[in-house]
Amino acid sequence: MNFWSKTLGCCLVAVIAGTNALGAQAKGSPMEESCRSFVQGFYSWYSKPAGKPPKEHTEQEVLKSKKTNFDADLRRQLNLDYAAQAKVTGEIVGLDMDPFLATNAEPYEQYSVGKVTSKGDVYLAEVFGTTKGKKTDKPVVTPELRFKDKHWEFTNFHYGKSEFPENENLLSILKCLRESRAKTTK
Repeated sequence: MNFWSKTLGCCLVAVIAGTNALGAQAKGSPMEESCRSFVQGFYSWYSKPAGKPPKEHTEQEVLKSKKTNFDADLRRQLNLDYAAQAKVTGEIVGLDMDPFLATNAEPYEQYSVGKVTSKGDVYLAEVFGTTKGKKTDKPVVTPELRFKDKHWEFTNFHYGKSEFPENENLLSILKCLRESRAKTTK
């Protein structure tokens, strides 16, 4: 084997190795892939599959049946909100939307997880909606998660920029609702 054959062979191996590394990097780290799989599993279970009758999951039922999927503080705050709403008839004093799908209207036919990013121990998973084969341009909701005690937990749900920053994520909305209820009971 001459010098050029060896050099070309080494370059080819380097290019293939680099391409494989880029492919693995583009796909995501094992933790990002694990997060993506967890979030996709939740949304596939929670949302209605295309062409099938909707599943009847209320948010309260989700917190009971998927208890370990939610951080204890988020679960507590959601339960407080649901309990406050249950005490009042004819008036909305709690969430008036589905916090997991970010809608109070007809949900999308399907939900799919796109980009997963991490910053420290916090992971954000962009969730897109699809109806009639058309996927949304922007995520409809971005769950925030942590890997705790060997499993994933939702810690918050982000809804995107708003002219009212308090409406940009679930924890902030729940805080505003709680403060508003406290003002009206004084």
